[in-house]
Amino acid sequence: MAKYLLAATPIPGHADPILTIAAGLRARGHEVVVHTGSAFGPAVARGGARFVPLAPEVDIDYREIDARFPERAALPPGPAQMLWGVQHLFADAIAGQYRGLCEILREFPADAVLADMMFMGTLPLLLRPRAASLVVAHLGISSLALSGPEVAFFGSGLPPAYTEQQRARNAATTRFMQAQVFSPVQNYINEALNNCGAPKLPRFVTDAVITLPDVYFQLGLPALEYDRALPSTVRFIGALPAPATDRGLPHWWGDLEAARAAGRKIVLVTQGTIANADLGQLVLPSLKALARHEDILLLATSSGVDAASLERPGNARVADFIPYAAAFPYLDLLITNGGFGGVLLALRHGVPLLVAGDTEEKPEIATRIAHAGAGINLATGNPPSTLIEAAVREILANPAYRTGARRLAAQIEAVDALGTIEAVLAEDQANPSAAA
Repeated sequence: MAKYLLAATPIPGHADPILTIAAGLRARGHEVVVHTGSAFGPAVARGGARFVPLAPEVDIDYREIDARFPERAALPPGPAQMLWGVQHLFADAIAGQYRGLCEILREFPADAVLADMMFMGTLPLLLRPRAASLVVAHLGISSLALSGPEVAFFGSGLPPAYTEQQRARNAATTRFMQAQVFSPVQNYINEALNNCGAPKLPRFVTDAVITLPDVYFQLGLPALEYDRALPSTVRFIGALPAPATDRGLPHWWGDLEAARAAGRKIVLVTQGTIANADLGQLVLPSLKALARHEDILLLATSSGVDAASLERPGNARVADFIPYAAAFPYLDLLITNGGFGGVLLALRHGVPLLVAGDTEEKPEIATRIAHAGAGINLATGNPPSTLIEAAVREILANPAYRTGARRLAAQIEAVDALGTIEAVLAEDQANPSAAA
């Protein structure tokens, strides 16, 4: 059996997939150490792996991000927020994360290190000399951010290029964004790497985290990406099982069976775990949009807000937490701001999506869902209730969206994500890289 060191940025969308993989590898008999934030320690223990917390200076509690960094909330969605996030949530953690990895590896000689792609403490490990036997892999926990003329600059949410003129536009825009808008962050990262004794990145950061590791495991499917040439180290692995939870079902859970028996459609709306400070962006407009539609049972996650304090119509059921694994078999539609984990779980169950997100990489995810024919992209993070209502009726009335989602579900079902990770890591251990 092998020894694996798994590391994760202490944010649910980054950590949950790593914890699921850790539990899967542990169940297969491997020795597993997980290095992430203290907030995830209990979940690591439930999966049977050993937990080593991040150093205090980089052990950020995702539930306190807005309180700890009030300047983040004041920034507009788009490049400004992305620049801030890459610098302060990811690059500032490089030294502490790298030191933690090295300390663990000294007493736990792992065969492979696997981290989410924005856990930048692996970058010095990849750029400095290392044991040839040590495999370093990254996990893509969102849409593939690799640049190229076929795609617009990541974060723009534009569809792929189909003409030479569009490809030229993409290339020019990417050069400008990398060389001008994002160059301060690139320089900031290179300075942090220099402080760790590592050379600067050979490519733009979002390309480097994909091309530097020995293997890049990408959640999702080729059908959720655009038709283009990719490095041979990129391996699509479909979807992981839903994270385990010890939280119970809401008291109204029996209403789902009753709704299904009555032929009503069941719709879930969520703003995820981070972009949920203002439920007026998506949850509240959805409650308003579908209030008059008695043929629909609307489920909503209040994400930390007291569910009892929310005004809701009679056809809505609200809870602070709804277990996705239990909910998705009932759903006819997911309304979401585009968190990749929830999107993949919906597609795994053949559930179409209505996506309304404009922060982080969410515009890219929304565009890919529409491109794959599995849902509608509202192209805004603050849709009015009238727009939500029209889009919901379109998806529920048009079977093409459900067909598109089920087509992707069949492709996901054909891929054993955990088995692929285990097999590829074993193969790379048997054929180590030339790293010295």
